[in-house]
This record gives sequence, structure tokens and C-alpha cells, in this order.
Amino acid sequence: MFGYGRDKGALWKVCLFYAAGIFFLFSVAGQKVSAAGHSPEFEGWVQDDAGLLTVEEEQELEEACGQVSADFCAGVYIVTTPDFGGGDIKNWQRQIFSEYALGADSEGDGIMLAISMAERDWGLVAFGTAENAFTTYGRERIGGLILDDLSDGDFADAFSKYVSLTEKFFAAAEKGKPYTEDHRYGEGWRIPVVIGVSFLLSLVVSLCIVYSWKKSMNTRIRRDGAMEYLKEGSFLLKGRSDLFLYHTVSRTKRETSSSSSSGSSMHSDHSGTSGKF
Repeated sequence: MFGYGRDKGALWKVCLFYAAGIFFLFSVAGQKVSAAGHSPEFEGWVQDDAGLLTVEEEQELEEACGQVSADFCAGVYIVTTPDFGGGDIKNWQRQIFSEYALGADSEGDGIMLAISMAERDWGLVAFGTAENAFTTYGRERIGGLILDDLSDGDFADAFSKYVSLTEKFFAAAEKGKPYTEDHRYGEGWRIPVVIGVSFLLSLVVSLCIVYSWKKSMNTRIRRDGAMEYLKEGSFLLKGRSDLFLYHTVSRTKRETSSSSSSGSSMHSDHSGTSGKF
């Protein structure tokens, strides 16, 4: 049998142990993102935790994202982080979107561009009805259009282009013609026509110039044969033969899939696309 004083001390230690355990559970439950990655604190449409933007650039992007979000009732988000914690950045984005209840009017509709600087990852994920506007083709097309700016460190330009593209993609989907493999963005009939017309005009102008030059230089009378230019009796050909002197061989390397540049790869699933920059 333990004495009263000893029982009281043991009970006090047990209480402290349970109190510490409860405090730990509440602190873990209060985290929005797993401890492996950086946890952002959303206060708007743009969350620049990696410090890639100036105050003015962030404010301009905040206003632009807010305007597009209001026009199409779907959130347009930009998130940068020093390190998202590894794994698939698309899953990290989905966790953030869910736990912070993002989306215009809390309907869960939106598009998010995320940048992680640790391994230079980027991700573009659509949520809710925004998946209709940002198909796999659309996400990969947007990623391809902003990739050069991301690689060059021109983050403000890349983000501004992203916001502008989201507006155009939302507008196309609203008209019932979202950008897909069958309806490509910026690859319609206008570009080939402009190129073709420009080529024809350049060809006509060039032909006119060359013809004018040729006509002005034609000051002699044309002769049908070379013999008319020789003095009679000055050339006598007694024999002729063909001599093989040398030959030249030109080789051109055939490009294969292994020797060609593969570029930056993208990985897509049902609603998201990611890659490196």
C-alpha cells in the first residue's frame, strides 16, 4: 500500500502528462499544412511567402486576381513558398485549397498556381467548375506560356501572364468553347493566314525588285552560242576525254528521340499539372 503523500505526487504527475498530451494534440490539429512543408496564411488572392515579388507587384496582382475572380465567380490564386515539403506539389495545393476553404463565394471553384523554390517546382490545379475551363490541354498550354519567364526569374511577368490567361480561358468556357486539343488557344486559322499572306506579299515585292534590276542590267544583245564570241581559226579541238578527279560525300546526322532536346516535362492528372522551371 502506498502512502497518501506518495499517491498524491503520482496523481499530480499523471495529470501533467495528460495535460501535455492534450496540448500537443490541439497544436497539431491547428496546423493547416503538414509540418513537412511551409504553411501559408491566406489573406487574399496572392500569397508570396517566398518573397519573389515587390510590394507594388504583389498589390497589382492581388487586384488583378480579385477582378477576374469577381467576373467569373471562381477564385484565381497565386501561392509561392520556400519549400512545400516534397512529394507532389499538386496534392499540397489541394490540401491548402480544402483546409482554407478557398474559392470565390466559398463555392470551392477556382484555379491555383503554386511555386516552390526549394526544387523549383510549379503546379497549376483547377477546382470545382473551373476544371471545365482548364482542361489538361489548357493547363499545359498555360504552363508552357509562362515557363520561360519562371525559368528566367521574371516572376511578376509570369504571374501577370497567368492571370491574363485565366481570364481568357474562363471567358472561352463561359461561351461553351473551352480550350482543348480540338480548340487550341492561340493556334487558330488566323496565324497561318497571316504568315501565308505575309509570305506572298514578300515574294511579290522581291520578284518585282529582281525583275527591275535584271531589266536595267540587260544592255547587250543575247547570243545563242559561245562560238560567236571566238575569233575564227583561234581554237582547234583535236581530242577530248572525261577524267574523274575527285568526289565529295556529305553526311547529315539523323535526329532521334534520344538526341533531340526533350524540354521541360509536365505531369498531369484529372485536374492538375506540374513541372520544373
